[in-house]
Amino acid sequence: MIRNLFLLLAIVSLSPIAEAQSYRVFFTDKGSSEHLLEHPEMLLSEAALLRRSMQGIEIDHSDLPVAPEYIKQIQRMGGKVKAHSRWLNYAFVEGLEAKELEALAFVKRLEYPKEHQSYLAGTQAQFDYGLGTTQVELLNGDALHQAGYTGKGVTIAVIDAGFTGALQATVLDSLRQSGRLLGSWSFINGDTNVYSGQGGHGASVLSVMAALDTGVFVGTAPYANYWLLTSENVSSETPVEMDHWLMAAEFADSVGAHVINTSLGYTTFDDSTDNFDYSDMDGNTTVVTRAADWAASKGIVVVASAGNEGAGSWQRIGAPADGDSVLAVGATDGMGNYANFSSRGPSYDWRVKPDVSAMGAGTTLINIVGQVSSGFGTSFSSPCIAGMAACLVQAKPNLHGEEIAWRIRRSAHLFATPNNTLGYGIPNFEFALNIGLNEDPKVLSAEVYPNPVNDKVYIQGDFSRGQKIQLVIYNQAGQHLMTEERNWQNQMEMLDLSQLSSGVYFLNISTNSMSHQLKLVKK
Repeated sequence: MIRNLFLLLAIVSLSPIAEAQSYRVFFTDKGSSEHLLEHPEMLLSEAALLRRSMQGIEIDHSDLPVAPEYIKQIQRMGGKVKAHSRWLNYAFVEGLEAKELEALAFVKRLEYPKEHQSYLAGTQAQFDYGLGTTQVELLNGDALHQAGYTGKGVTIAVIDAGFTGALQATVLDSLRQSGRLLGSWSFINGDTNVYSGQGGHGASVLSVMAALDTGVFVGTAPYANYWLLTSENVSSETPVEMDHWLMAAEFADSVGAHVINTSLGYTTFDDSTDNFDYSDMDGNTTVVTRAADWAASKGIVVVASAGNEGAGSWQRIGAPADGDSVLAVGATDGMGNYANFSSRGPSYDWRVKPDVSAMGAGTTLINIVGQVSSGFGTSFSSPCIAGMAACLVQAKPNLHGEEIAWRIRRSAHLFATPNNTLGYGIPNFEFALNIGLNEDPKVLSAEVYPNPVNDKVYIQGDFSRGQKIQLVIYNQAGQHLMTEERNWQNQMEMLDLSQLSSGVYFLNISTNSMSHQLKLVKK
């Protein structure tokens, strides 16, 4: 199955980008791929299908590959396809004029991608964490490990630059020798070599989670499985790197990843006239942010570095940290104090960002030659959180990834009074584990429409006439915004949301013995 997944990547050329006009070409449909909906085993691995099944996520058109006949026709016309996305249904094309592409019957629209410049954010068990003690205990992560939740059976996809040093590091011997290093793929070169040519930033990030050398250095998810995916080309800054990130996220979904950690961010350009503006950090604009939100919708916990611009002229978070379903992580020192390099919020549309914070100043990690060292950057606070998120997934495998993210936000020490530097604060993972765990309610069947909603949403569910139900709306941080109790009277009930501003919310519908949670998008 994994072999077939790699073959899907071979649809496009992943050669170095030449200077040429480029477009994201969005297609009208999935063409000849439509029939594959009847054969989900041809679309996703067993692990991915199991994750979807456990979280109640259906296979839909977004899981279908881009129509191969559309790709081939563009290539026959002389176009070079550099990347593609099944979630957003487009191909990144160079070498053709806009009018040639727009004339194709299967082309819906073109998008001219901004050039960009990415930053690498920062160059039952009981462990002696060694030099990793502070960064684990700051999150009360040792409590999860002691309860037996060490990431075992959970897969983390690390989307980053190169992993030079990972093969030499003694603290990663267990990862390599136990078969928990599941594979690798370079979206820069189109091969499995992620260990040379793109630096060691990814290896440093990986070690924060995967290190397992008792008394020397133990990470936040020492028994998790890992995929190593390279999307960042450190020798050039081209628009297609964001598209390669999207391909990496789609690949992570297809192989059954439960968590994505990305310590990459996108803000400015070599040519200042093409810089992203702060207004682009609204959770909906950049392709990499849209990709991250799609990944979250598939049940993956998406954890991203907030950025290292807190003391610079930009100051703000970058993309994809601005995503409404992305767990953006800021940086603290070992005492929990804000590290002034850490990028600040809010998002442009005034959502709390970063979401949470962890140790990113003096974080223990491995360097480019595999030796235990330390580093500064939200690159290294992010995997502190991502590793612990994997432990939480192990404890609660049936929860949707976005609920895992909500538990992490809810457990943070500034939850009641968030700010623009630490967000909701430093999570307490023992608290996150125990939220509502004393009595897990049975799940009832309910649905809402329309969704996205303007003002009025209609609820339909398995309720008896006169049955008492409670409706609770809360935001992504878990703060209750409205609560209503009523006796069910009709086949469907209407809920007025006109007092809420645009954004993402959760509706919890419950009876005396059952509950159901739904995500709502308010236009």
